[in-house]
Amino acid sequence: MYTSNPSQISIEGSMPGIPDRDADRVRIKIAKLLSDVAWRHGAAPFELVARYGAQKPSGQTSQAPQDLTARTAQDDKEQRIEFVSIEPNYQLEQLILPLSTRDRLLDCIEFVKVSPVVFDTWGLRSIEPHPSIAVNFRGPPGTGKTMAAHAAASYLSKKILLSRLSDLESKYHGQGPKNLAGLFESARRENAIIFIDEAESLLSRRFAQPEQAAESAINSMRTELLMALDSFDGLVIFASNLPRSYDEAIDSRLLHVDFELPDFNARRAIWQLHLPGSLPVDPSLSIDNLSAVEGVSGRDIKLAVISAAVSAARHNAPHVTEGMLRLSLERQRRGLPEGEAKIGAPAPEVAEAVREG
Repeated sequence: MYTSNPSQISIEGSMPGIPDRDADRVRIKIAKLLSDVAWRHGAAPFELVARYGAQKPSGQTSQAPQDLTARTAQDDKEQRIEFVSIEPNYQLEQLILPLSTRDRLLDCIEFVKVSPVVFDTWGLRSIEPHPSIAVNFRGPPGTGKTMAAHAAASYLSKKILLSRLSDLESKYHGQGPKNLAGLFESARRENAIIFIDEAESLLSRRFAQPEQAAESAINSMRTELLMALDSFDGLVIFASNLPRSYDEAIDSRLLHVDFELPDFNARRAIWQLHLPGSLPVDPSLSIDNLSAVEGVSGRDIKLAVISAAVSAARHNAPHVTEGMLRLSLERQRRGLPEGEAKIGAPAPEVAEAVREG
């Protein structure tokens, strides 16, 4: 190890025969150790550069270390993802969930509220220096996982950092783990919660013998994730659409909250929430009839209301009817086109509402 200038630490060396997974672990542990030392002593910001690979044959001129470092720093700058936290879009009061799911959610996020008492006042930080909680929201699409993440941030009076696994992955070897580390660093700096959507691959079991570069990259990101979870003070929320066989090391750090399709009472509450008093609705519309349609998600209902309202406004219909909402809901569930009539002609339900007006 040597320092080429006071703000730069460089590590060089070759590790022939070492699997990528183990080499990544060494890199992460060195970076974590240096970060902890710098934090304890209040060190000024510095750059860590790690190089490995075969040495050049004798007689060939090696590039000056500082030149390679400068090029690496520039490459990192070009590839780095900037993570920006935002204010949450939803409040807990807007979230309609079965009582058991809501209680489980509150149990998880309340951890953050009581942490100062438990770990600082009561002294448990001595046995857990970085008290964090990682929660996995799992369930079918459209059941409120993203909305619940926003509601959790709002409940905690924090901002939220949104990311998907596809955002973190990179075509550059080794960049995915750096992106993941950058996400956690941004959350730490901005005192925000983290929400990672599409997390199935990141949480699933490690590839024992990766055969492709993509599999090796995912393994490296899982290693980085474990290190990040162990050093992060705060709330991390993952979302996955289907239950999977999770990596044991990650699963042991997760609390699971299961999201399901809404039952009749929940569907009724969602319909009521999405049909505000300012929306011109046919007086004969029955929310109970709409709520009786099973197998729909909250997202299906929201999009059905928006679609029906846009169609009514576009064709100057006096109000939104139950038939228009049911048709929009059916199209949303089945992925049907907006109408089978000629382009520009209103659907039968819309035409009927126009005639009535």
